[in-house]
Amino acid sequence: MASTSAPSALPQVDFSKMGTVGLGGSFAGLDWWSSSSPFASGSSGHFSTTGDTLLVQGSDGSITALGSTNAGGKIEALCWTNSTANGTVYIGGSFSSLGGVSSANIIAYDTAFHAVSSGLSGPVNSLYCDNTHSQVWIGGSFNAPTGSGGNVALWSTSSSSWSSVEFGGLNGPVDSISSSANGSSLYFAGSFTTTFLSNSSSTLNSTNVTSIPSAPSNTTTTGNSGYLTPVTLPSISSNTGNLSIVAGPSTSNSQYDNPNVLLCPGEGVWMAQDNTISNVDLLGYNYWRATGIRVTNGLVDGRGATTFCITSLPDNTQLNMTYTDPTTGKNETCWEYCPLYTDSSIGAQDFVFTAGTRNMTGLQMQLKGWIGDGAALSSLQLLSDGASASAVTSANTGGCSGSSQSSAQTTGDWTSHTTSTDIPATLASYISSTVPVSNPTHPSVTFYPYISSAAYYDVYIVIPGCTYTQDCDSRTSVDIEVFPEANGLGWTSTISEQVTDDTKTLVYSGWMDATSGSFTPTIILALAQSPAGVSSSNYVVVAEAVELVLTGIATNGSTTSTSGGSNGTNSTTTSSSTSSNSTNSVAFGVFEWARSFNSTANAASSSLSNSTETALTKLGFALDAAYNTSGSKSWSVNAIAATGSNVFVGGNFSVSGNYTNVVSLDVSTGQSSSLAAGGLNGVVHAATVLGNYVYFGGEFTTTASSGTALKSLARYDPSGKAWAAVGGGVDGTVTGLVASGSSLIVTGNFSDVISSSGNSTSTGGYAVWDTSSSSWSTGAVIFGNLSAATVSSSNTYFGGRVYGSTTNGVSGIAFLTSSGSSAAISSLPGVSLSATGSNSTNPSKRSFHAPRSLAHDLFARIAGVLSEPSIVARASAPTISSVPAPAPAVLAGGFYTNSSASGKPSVSVFGGNFTSGSSIGALAFYANGALSGPTPPVQGVVRSLAVVGDYLYAGGTSLNVSTVGSGLVLYNLAQGKWVTGTVPSLNPSSGTTLNVNVLKQRLNTNTVVVGGNFATAGSLGCSGLCLWDTGSGQWSAPGSGLSSGEIKAVDFAGDSYDTLFVAGSFVLSSGDVAYAAKYSFDNSTWTPLGALPGPALAIAVDNKNASNVFAAGYGSDGTPYLQAWDGSAWSAQNASLLSGSIVSSLAFVPMSTEHTAEGPIEGDRMLMVSGNLYLENTGNVTSALYDGADWYPYLVGMSSSGGLGSASSLFWSESNFSFSITHYLARGLVVLVAIAIATGLILLLVLLFFLIALCLRRRERSHPRQEVFDKDPGSDVSSTHQHVFNNVQAALEQTLVGGSAGTAIAAATAGAGAGARRSEESAYASDNDEYAGGVGAGGAESDEEGRETTMRYDFDGPELQPGEMSMRAGQRVVILDDVQSDEWWYARDPATGREGVVPATYVW
Repeated sequence: MASTSAPSALPQVDFSKMGTVGLGGSFAGLDWWSSSSPFASGSSGHFSTTGDTLLVQGSDGSITALGSTNAGGKIEALCWTNSTANGTVYIGGSFSSLGGVSSANIIAYDTAFHAVSSGLSGPVNSLYCDNTHSQVWIGGSFNAPTGSGGNVALWSTSSSSWSSVEFGGLNGPVDSISSSANGSSLYFAGSFTTTFLSNSSSTLNSTNVTSIPSAPSNTTTTGNSGYLTPVTLPSISSNTGNLSIVAGPSTSNSQYDNPNVLLCPGEGVWMAQDNTISNVDLLGYNYWRATGIRVTNGLVDGRGATTFCITSLPDNTQLNMTYTDPTTGKNETCWEYCPLYTDSSIGAQDFVFTAGTRNMTGLQMQLKGWIGDGAALSSLQLLSDGASASAVTSANTGGCSGSSQSSAQTTGDWTSHTTSTDIPATLASYISSTVPVSNPTHPSVTFYPYISSAAYYDVYIVIPGCTYTQDCDSRTSVDIEVFPEANGLGWTSTISEQVTDDTKTLVYSGWMDATSGSFTPTIILALAQSPAGVSSSNYVVVAEAVELVLTGIATNGSTTSTSGGSNGTNSTTTSSSTSSNSTNSVAFGVFEWARSFNSTANAASSSLSNSTETALTKLGFALDAAYNTSGSKSWSVNAIAATGSNVFVGGNFSVSGNYTNVVSLDVSTGQSSSLAAGGLNGVVHAATVLGNYVYFGGEFTTTASSGTALKSLARYDPSGKAWAAVGGGVDGTVTGLVASGSSLIVTGNFSDVISSSGNSTSTGGYAVWDTSSSSWSTGAVIFGNLSAATVSSSNTYFGGRVYGSTTNGVSGIAFLTSSGSSAAISSLPGVSLSATGSNSTNPSKRSFHAPRSLAHDLFARIAGVLSEPSIVARASAPTISSVPAPAPAVLAGGFYTNSSASGKPSVSVFGGNFTSGSSIGALAFYANGALSGPTPPVQGVVRSLAVVGDYLYAGGTSLNVSTVGSGLVLYNLAQGKWVTGTVPSLNPSSGTTLNVNVLKQRLNTNTVVVGGNFATAGSLGCSGLCLWDTGSGQWSAPGSGLSSGEIKAVDFAGDSYDTLFVAGSFVLSSGDVAYAAKYSFDNSTWTPLGALPGPALAIAVDNKNASNVFAAGYGSDGTPYLQAWDGSAWSAQNASLLSGSIVSSLAFVPMSTEHTAEGPIEGDRMLMVSGNLYLENTGNVTSALYDGADWYPYLVGMSSSGGLGSASSLFWSESNFSFSITHYLARGLVVLVAIAIATGLILLLVLLFFLIALCLRRRERSHPRQEVFDKDPGSDVSSTHQHVFNNVQAALEQTLVGGSAGTAIAAATAGAGAGARRSEESAYASDNDEYAGGVGAGGAESDEEGRETTMRYDFDGPELQPGEMSMRAGQRVVILDDVQSDEWWYARDPATGREGVVPATYVW
């Protein structure tokens, strides 16, 4: 149980004498008052209402405001360095000053605020303090304070000056800076991009990806043609392709006259007719996308081709082509006579279309020159611009056996079609699927393009125009998933197929691995999860093909060149020169700067060498590709956390069906992967590592696949790959996470934390999760929205828009304890009361107001319902307005011990306006650190309760228990169930809402006093105050009762609690309006108590002294009062209690040390005044102590909105306690006293022996054998009855002639008097008097003429004999003679004056 001790400067209350003490109210925090309280007059610890505040929490839990920004200023980042003796906190944000010191957007604090040079030109979003290198790294959106670049700055703590950032800066806002797990690198995250050269003269880092050319050995390539995948041409017999190849004139040699062999390298050689120009025509009716040709010369029998030209079809254009001269290694162009070399070491030659990629249906190759007897060719291939795959399976089937080829698979119902294209006289093959709009399925096509070389590609989806397919009214949108790497992430986008013309849509741009035995690049097209609307009743999904366009390559160790070398073959030709086709790769949102890098390039404005690429860079490439295809402009990376070889990246990015807002990276392998369940369904703002787990905070509610419920907080297990909730999360956005020991510090824009059971606790924007106990830590609460936190060696620093703070986080209930001479505030572990009230009309949370106006609106309403100050009307009393009690509010409490259960467990009971989880409302039980409630739960507001034996009575406003009752309900605590049909209902006057404000047992009796605003109890007219008899189960009105009004509080006076003092606003039966009155149980009479200024809200009797009573309330103008009753008149006590105060509770409390007695209050006690108080020269407090002359501010509560919290009730377990202060003797005197006591004990034992002997002899003489009298002849009355009756009658007759009753009875009984019994001197009775009583408990009152007790059983009926007195169980009776007979006692009914005998066993 967390607790804080009272400062020694405050009066020390000894709560231990009162047993267990609880203070209930409407507050989320409770602190001891101090001059630095935010509500204290002249306090310097105020929080800004217009700017952000920097706070520090010390090791003792205390929170201090250090300073606030200028109006509108914001604190966004904090970090701590050990650069000075006490350490220094650096604060970043958007402000011009903090703590009164001017410094733009960044400032430092040690024991005072210090400007950081001249500040920065723009806002700071992130800070990283590097103590090892004496540096502070700053990220945000600003110009570089030194050098070029921006958005990143570096401050040297050793020289107190700016340093240049080695990589210059970044081109967009930086939101996070963190360290790698081993500290060798820094990770930057935000909304920026970095550019890297894909090909450069620099040697590549060995960890980078590598492109391997796929062209056959000894092929002379041109540019990157060696990485291109040849176009898959369909079989000659295929109907799909309508492909034909014609060559001629051909040789007459049948071994070489088949032109079909030209389509498959290695199949054979075709020869032209001797010494004749010949043509090779490749014809089709589907178009192919080609970027060049690969030609293999047919060097057979000394023959071969030497020159040729190419004409494309169907446009009949002779093509200009670029090639590499294998003798010089240089690029050349040709048109009319393109050379084929006859060197047998050259396997093939690549010719690239100089004008770029072409859509064509065929080509014509004319062989113009040759060697030997004529031209010959071995193969002719079209080169794609990357790779492709058709949705029509047959179109992917090539005519060459054993060749690798693309493929496609479908799910759902698809139909094949052909359609015209934008190219004249050509057809395109595609498939389509029709899906009803009313019940859509999600058919899909999965493309597996054959990629011969790993490289950088742009991936396009080919969509046939709906004008040609005639389905424009049914076209919709499709989801695309691209899986480019083995064991890597997929990239998802949604694109529209509602296009009228043939369209190619870019869906991915980045690295793709080559097809292998273990991996095939994959592109999936499927009907969108949320399809675009159509004008028909069906969706139509179409799929034609995917095309991959090579955009760049990466090599390991050196760069492949398209020129130079000795023989021009790509297996051996390398060059240190820069490729003419060099491309740039862009990484989004992440940047790693390794301290080992030696680059001077500015990352903000120039391309970086690929030698600086890392595994994180590769992830950045993938993020950029997905970003470009997403169409979103709001992507950002907000947090990076590293543990071991794993790096976790979080932010605002999403690829549907793949990863969402968080992704992981193994830096040792470069492998990226999505997290379990696809990630999180909302933005991630913060991430940190604690123990073996990674924690994320943000704006999410569950995982991306709607699995585990996660309210803005989540824990991820990297080894188990599983998500887990952090308790029940929080009720708002988390913006910051800081790991500190075994604790996770959480900051953000939330007000409540949620336990695993669903209970909410108000904490403001600050919370601490204890990972060792898997629970929220109780303690300090900061109210407001925090944006940043950092931890030093002994303190925790916070920044944000803060309205208040408290050292003790409590939700409506706190225990007050004492140890030695010091009092303490203790929270209740396991108690988490929700800010959602149990009343369906629960008021909303109050906003923060300046202290002087905390209660202004309330008293304006109160004054509005009061009559003029001189209230003389006798017909009605002023109505009392209810004081608001925003949830969570505890308004009443008590304690119960189950004596019949094993171990006699004790239970704390409290009621009010609160809920806890789904099963507790308005009434709760607290035992063994756990909270529970009755079933079914209470609805409404509990304002009063009383524990009587094993029974709990609860009453309130709009109170109702389903199937049980309303207004006033009864619960059996021992059996754990509601009791129905026992207490007739209380009923308010027409048009009013029932309030039951008071439930209090008259100790040692069966009477429970019930007060409120009711008019009847059952059928009994009983207004405002009624008495419930727990023994007879009946209502009764106290005396003549009240005519109308409302009772707010009661207390008892007298040793036998025979006088009841009541407070409220009511009309007596005499017609007098009163605010305080007393009722005598002895004579059943009411007496108004003087004239108070207005309705009384609280009343307290000083230790049952009817001549020292205090009452508090308000006058007709709302002015509060505190007055004391001396038995005859009221005297004002509230010189310091200023307007705006509301007193809800008064109680006398014992002190640890005596003070000087002042006025009507003794020196061993003080009056504790609680509510919502405003004291002169002090400010606002929740509770104050009053010694009869002076006020002492004592407790300050705070609501979750930063306003002053109010107290409603003080309750305790000891029904009788002593105010006496123990005075201890000096040690020497104690020794002497001990010796004297020992000597006295010896003498006492001797004396006791003689006394016992004497008593035994006297007893023998004074208790002769009981004489039994028979009935007199002819009489139904026994002689015993008659004998007792006659003797007592004689005694009474003697009384009439002058003797006292006591003397006469003594004489009549031969000296054996009925000793009258008196109670011992009673101590003070608490607001929880009911704790000591029980259902059916009897009591005793002093009586000069006998002993008063109560009847145990009914003694009544027709068989009663003369002299016997009929009585009812629970009825009071005075025993006049219990000596003459052990079986029959002579008694009097005090209510009627009747006398007679009753059975001794029928009396308590």
